[in-house]
Amino acid sequence: MIEKSDNEAMKGDRPTLLFKTNTRGMPLKSALEFWQQSAGSLYDVTISQPEAFHTTHCTFRFGELLLTHCISVAQKLNRSSYRVAADGYDHFEIQFFLKGHWSRQDGRQEAHAAPGDLIIHDTAQAHAGSASDFSNLTLFVPRSLLAPLLMSPDEHNMRVLAAHEPIVGLLRNHLDALWQVLPLLDEKQAAALALPTAELVAATLNGGAREDTSQGVAAVQLGEIRRYIDANALDTDLSPVRIAAAFGISLRKLTYLFSGDGGVASYLQRRRLTLARSALRDPAQAHKSIAAIGLEHGFVYAHNFTRAFQRLHGLTPREIRAVAQRNWISGTNESQSWFARAALWGGNGSCVLDG
Repeated sequence: MIEKSDNEAMKGDRPTLLFKTNTRGMPLKSALEFWQQSAGSLYDVTISQPEAFHTTHCTFRFGELLLTHCISVAQKLNRSSYRVAADGYDHFEIQFFLKGHWSRQDGRQEAHAAPGDLIIHDTAQAHAGSASDFSNLTLFVPRSLLAPLLMSPDEHNMRVLAAHEPIVGLLRNHLDALWQVLPLLDEKQAAALALPTAELVAATLNGGAREDTSQGVAAVQLGEIRRYIDANALDTDLSPVRIAAAFGISLRKLTYLFSGDGGVASYLQRRRLTLARSALRDPAQAHKSIAAIGLEHGFVYAHNFTRAFQRLHGLTPREIRAVAQRNWISGTNESQSWFARAALWGGNGSCVLDG
């Protein structure tokens, strides 16, 4: 592994390069430890043949986004509700396999991806999959940047979009071009590409423009309203009437804009439940009862809070708090940002886009 000073020098020469690793020159134990520090920070990993493990792993950062190319061996990756509760990561993974295949492994429905297909993972939701020996390209996008651009931000986990769809091909070519050009850009130039990239991802996931978004007006308006709700979610008097009035639109228009979210009330409840999860994991709020936190987040009755919370997050508020308390006792900071975690990964090797 590179020493910190060498890693910093490398970043100075190529400011968008976050880290790179090739484990072929490492002892097997060190290679497996690296994988547990990287992929293992998000997933429970089961490698088909641990004795044959290797990976080439390289990540660039541009603005709030990360773009990673990875080559590795067959394995299963499971992100359980427990892991979601423990680490609090909240971003989307936009992934193309260049070689190898992926299949969904959560037992709910079948989904498979071949080279060129697009796979979407939402780290705020449980998911599981298996891959053959592979080479892939993955874009990491924070929810705060992408969700306001999506029609139904909570409905994309483990979707697979076919390679033959023209807009999927456009996004794939864009990420490939980014991979080629990012090493040549300075930080400011690279950061300028973040928002256009997120907008192209949103257009791909949304399936093209809706009739009323041909000029982008409604899409921008929806994003503004979501940000307004996120900023005021804990206001007890926040209601569809107040939201519509704040933006000078009718309730009918507001309902239509949030049709992809199950309605504005459903969107507001999900944001409150997400904030409640953060509160339950916050050691500064450990003195508050679960019922008090539920009340602060819009739930008068504790049993309604527990039921809605478990339906969204997969665990009860009590279970979430128990996970957090173990982290407080052990002194670990599982909720550190995924960029901070990524900056800790590193090694030596080259970044070559294979496939």
